[in-house]
Amino acid sequence: MTKTKAFLQKHRWSLTGALLGALVFLVLYGVRVLDPVCVDWILNNPSPDPSQHYLGWVFYRRSGWHLPYLGANYSAIYPYRTSILYTDSIPLLAVVCKLLGGVLPARFQYLGLWGLFCYTMQGGLAQALIARIGGVRPQDTAKNRASVLGAGVLVLFPALNIRMFAHTALAANWLVLLALWVWLCAEQSENRPSTGKLCLWWGVLGLLCAGIHLYYLPMVGMVLVATCVQRGLEKRGPAAVVLPIVSFCAVALAELVVLGAFAANFAGYSNGYLSGADLANLFVPGLGASWEQEVYAGLGTTAAVVLALAGLLVQRKKAAEFFRRHTHIVVAAVVLLVLDAVVSMGNTVTFGGCTLFTVPIPQVLMDFWAMFSSCARLAWLAGMLLAVAACGLVLRFWNGAAAAVLLAVCAAAQGFGLRTELTKRYTTYHDAAYYADTTQLTDPAWEQLAASGQFSRLAFASFDFEHDDFWDLVAFAADHGWTSNSFYMGHMDGNLAAVTLAGEMNTLAPDTLYAFIDEDELARSDYALHYYRLDGILLGSVEPIHGLTEEPAVDIPAHTMALQKSSVINGTADADTVTLNEGGELLTEAWMLFPGSYRVTLTGSGFDHSYIYARHGLINQETYKMEVNFTGIAPDEMVFEFSTGEPLYYWRTAVHALDDTPIAVTVIKVEKIG
Repeated sequence: MTKTKAFLQKHRWSLTGALLGALVFLVLYGVRVLDPVCVDWILNNPSPDPSQHYLGWVFYRRSGWHLPYLGANYSAIYPYRTSILYTDSIPLLAVVCKLLGGVLPARFQYLGLWGLFCYTMQGGLAQALIARIGGVRPQDTAKNRASVLGAGVLVLFPALNIRMFAHTALAANWLVLLALWVWLCAEQSENRPSTGKLCLWWGVLGLLCAGIHLYYLPMVGMVLVATCVQRGLEKRGPAAVVLPIVSFCAVALAELVVLGAFAANFAGYSNGYLSGADLANLFVPGLGASWEQEVYAGLGTTAAVVLALAGLLVQRKKAAEFFRRHTHIVVAAVVLLVLDAVVSMGNTVTFGGCTLFTVPIPQVLMDFWAMFSSCARLAWLAGMLLAVAACGLVLRFWNGAAAAVLLAVCAAAQGFGLRTELTKRYTTYHDAAYYADTTQLTDPAWEQLAASGQFSRLAFASFDFEHDDFWDLVAFAADHGWTSNSFYMGHMDGNLAAVTLAGEMNTLAPDTLYAFIDEDELARSDYALHYYRLDGILLGSVEPIHGLTEEPAVDIPAHTMALQKSSVINGTADADTVTLNEGGELLTEAWMLFPGSYRVTLTGSGFDHSYIYARHGLINQETYKMEVNFTGIAPDEMVFEFSTGEPLYYWRTAVHALDDTPIAVTVIKVEKIG
């Protein structure tokens, strides 16, 4: 009891910062997300990512252990092996929960508790860092209170709040703060830890980064490089400089091997090094070339930086003495900011929305950096470092009362700048309807199928996860211990998945329930299956399904393309009509078509002023324009036919406006005529 009281007394201000983080989380998200058996709010998210995180864990939980790969998952893309790493399911938690699977409820999620933990750690570590940089003593109540207010800037950091329950593992911003804390504790303490202890600390950080999200490996790794730069400047010997890096890398690499990072099928990488950050975007919102490249550190961070600079100018002598006493750590921090700027910008350098120049880099480096889908995210490190450093310097160079007021203003400004996102989250997560079961699989026959024991596997005819039906079916399979042959993963080779799934239809199995979604229905006549329809979804089975009525065969399978999913340039689109103006272009959603003969009918107006064609081709590979035969040509209807002896991946139809005559497209119907 005495030890506990002493601990609480010693760390009371950090715990207060942690409490602030927890309170912000509870205000934004409420308490229902903390219920480990409440999962519908995850599945109801309009983005596929939260479903990926949760269902990736469920499939992993059902998959057997296969040494030496503790993170191997054989259930999500059966019969192939993938890794819990690539579903962004927070691998460390997934492994621990899988070990405890026998005592956990049948439906169990840890994402809500993880969110609370992230906000709590963010607040606690932010307060500790700000107080240390500010030179605050434990007995200085006024400045300690101010440091808690400063922690609010980090608790409301945009990357944390925007990524939470979107890219949930990425919301672990506290890993960067923990790395900064280890750095400052090790380098500013009177009794500096031994090299062996530093290796242990950084090894643990390597374990955490590799086991939570890969993006934190380079971010935390750069903090480690900065600490080693400082040790080098202080001439502490090669071992003190090199061994912590070796420990960090070795532990992280070993963990990645055990988790199956290098033994996963379908693991592919986008060219992430080209998705760089505009560094002016740290202080000016909206400069990111895309949502993924938005790295704004918040209005409160900008305010804190301005106030810190003002304090340095006003107290120049005190500032000069501070930098003289901490020259090595300041130089290391500058190196860290420069290094982070280089890696986060990519090879195309932009500033203020303008491209300055492009640096040609070796393909080897390009291939390595392509493991990160957006290197712009690495600029979060610079944003958080600037935020904690600025808040700490405000504490150091302004008196206690003024510092408290100024940091309160910074925290309020941070929240004000993020008000739209915060309001959206509050509204969403406090709506009772968000926690309702909204699955489209409402027919009682689904549970009869699960209970019959006839099936243990779910197979999709093609690879396409951008359907509500897809996620409902995958959730059904995961909940009932079935495997699935298709899933959505981060760093996924979509081309390989598309080709593989189509090939699997050549071998049909009696223990597999086949799902034909949207355009897949066109291929129903190609397979000797018994067909049924539940809740609008076409299902196929090698053997008859007792208790269900088979759907009659159709003479000519047909399906209509969803116009609202089309890509439209110089025009407008809704569920009923796409209208093209001068220079307009319509490119339909991408379909996978099985071998056969097809007829495509476009209905609308103005087609005598258009150019129409069809194309196909795998992602980031050559696109092939198809030879088609127009069998019907009229201003209000165009019909063309074509045949293919092999599957067509990412097949699309395009309509171009040739002049200023408006073109309206109301229906695009595809029929399989042979």
